[in-house]
Amino acid sequence: MPNVHGIEFNANQSELVKDVIRELLKDGNCAVYALRNMKPNGELRMASAPPIPGPRRASGVFLRVRPGIKEAIAVRPMNAKAGEKNIKIAKLTQTELLETIRKWRKETK
Repeated sequence: MPNVHGIEFNANQSELVKDVIRELLKDGNCAVYALRNMKPNGELRMASAPPIPGPRRASGVFLRVRPGIKEAIAVRPMNAKAGEKNIKIAKLTQTELLETIRKWRKETK
């Protein structure tokens, strides 16, 4: 299984997740990090600032990506209002997903 920043995704999921992350990194001023201890398979997070080492400090997180059985899942941040709570990452809806994530980023600042 291919790794994306230390989290294992299925082969078809990994390319889609990498594409989404690349597009968001092009916007600048954000960081990607992995949480391997999140059950069951870990989680990728994108934040407006890199995580500060210490107990449970995750400020500015605007995207959480979890590996799924068939498709990777983008999870809406708790303080964002736009979009559904869980969005499946698919090639056909990638542009809509990127627009939604950018809205989440503005809402979580």
